[in-house]
Amino acid sequence: MQDFALVTSGAFYIPLLTSHFDTTLSSSAGQHNNSPNLALTADAPGSCWRLPKSKGHLGIGFKSPVILTHISIDHPLTQSSNTMLNAPRDIVVWGFLEHDKNLQRYRSVNQDVDDKPPHDVIEAARRQNPSGSFIKLVHMQYNPFDRKLPVQTFPVYQSILRAGFDFGLIVVEVRGNWGAPETCLCRVRVHGKDIDDELQS
Repeated sequence: MQDFALVTSGAFYIPLLTSHFDTTLSSSAGQHNNSPNLALTADAPGSCWRLPKSKGHLGIGFKSPVILTHISIDHPLTQSSNTMLNAPRDIVVWGFLEHDKNLQRYRSVNQDVDDKPPHDVIEAARRQNPSGSFIKLVHMQYNPFDRKLPVQTFPVYQSILRAGFDFGLIVVEVRGNWGAPETCLCRVRVHGKDIDDELQS
């Protein structure tokens, strides 16, 4: 499946919708860059974006609007239990609805109105587009202990697919990991259809 969340495909992380993080990290090999773009890069296996806490969020923008169908999470296979523990566990992906067509369809989708993205994410998005609204695409649990599936793929809700929403940005919210004080988000993949291709078909 095509991955729309690749930097090489025009995707980018959105600082205003991304948790604060240390830009450089120190290890026995020296200092190295700690950019959210590591989670959007295919040629950096084992390189992960490290959040300083067990929770956090990553805002992802796309080159052009995408009709989302699936989300995939990667975490490298390793013998280290510590590396397993800092894998994300409880994850919610939010799509930001813009434009009248999407917002009109939004009323037809029933969701738990009490479950929302972090407050700072909502405020930052509304400063950019006061009429926009977040909608939950999928709530999933990643299991790093399933060694046969380091890449785990989750479908978005059927109600989202039926509504035919397109999204210019999403927020990946990590609500918890497997017990470590920090979380490593190694790669996020976003699958679906480019809206331009869909309009031409």
